[in-house]
Formats: sequence, structure tokens, C-alpha cells
Amino acid sequence: MSPEVRHFVEIDEYVPLTVQWSGYSHLREAPQSIVLDAGASLVEVKTHRESGEVVELILIDIGQPENFDTSLNASAPVLIDSGVPLVSFKESSQDRSVGGVDLYVDGLRLRLGEGHTARVVGSQDAAFGFSDPGHLVEFDLRLDPDRMAQLRAVACARH
Repeated sequence: MSPEVRHFVEIDEYVPLTVQWSGYSHLREAPQSIVLDAGASLVEVKTHRESGEVVELILIDIGQPENFDTSLNASAPVLIDSGVPLVSFKESSQDRSVGGVDLYVDGLRLRLGEGHTARVVGSQDAAFGFSDPGHLVEFDLRLDPDRMAQLRAVACARH
């Protein structure tokens, strides 16, 4: 894990959501990139080529999100390992049949894989969930009400 946890969020009508960590500004070459299915949505994860540190996550296309009238983490608080995860992807190991985008009153969850979240890495506002074998299964992002309204408007405009 990298100790850097600051992130920046951009919501746009063309690219619904971009989350960039400060490690992106330290890149000396183009990041490694993989596009993952999240149900009817597409997510691009960019990592530092040598370390595997996540530097950017982009919701390229938002399909039909599930909408919930509850808080993102209405259940018991989760222990979060502070930092930005180091990940590597094998194209063939990604299960393309699972996933989706869930919109809550205070944020969104990108479901990227099957399995129970056993470990969470990130911050209270941007956290990656990993299964027991260490596969990335979800990403949670907390957003203020104005940003959530903006994201919902973008999602509705695309359908």
C-alpha cells in the first residue's frame, strides 16, 4: 500500500466519473490501464506500471444504476486500511458476468467482482474492497449531496 490517500473527483456529462489520486501527478510514463465490466457499465482502472498503485479510476459508461434511498454504509462500520491499494490484473481472471453500479444518498458503489469483501483499503471517502483471495470486488465513493445530484443527472441523461 502507498500511504497517500488524497483523491480528487470529477463528474462530467461525457465521462460520468473520474477519481484520481495524487500519485497520478508523480507518473513518469503512461499508467497501465484495464477496463472492467461493472454490469452494463464500464470502469477503467489505471495503475502505476512498476508499483501497481492505483492512480485513477474512471466510470467510462454508466448503465442502469440501482438506486437506494439509504446511506452507502448503513451497516456496521468497517475497518479500513489507510492508503491506496497496489493491484495487478490478469485479463483472463476477471469475471465479466458480475457487477453493477449502485447509487446511494451519499455515494456510489461499483461492484466489480463476485465474493464477500474481506479487506478494505483506502479512506472513509474512497475505499476499495477485496475478497479473501485478494481480488478487487468493489469500490465505494462517498459524495456530498450536490455531487450525487450531479451524478444522478448524468446517469439519467445517458438513458
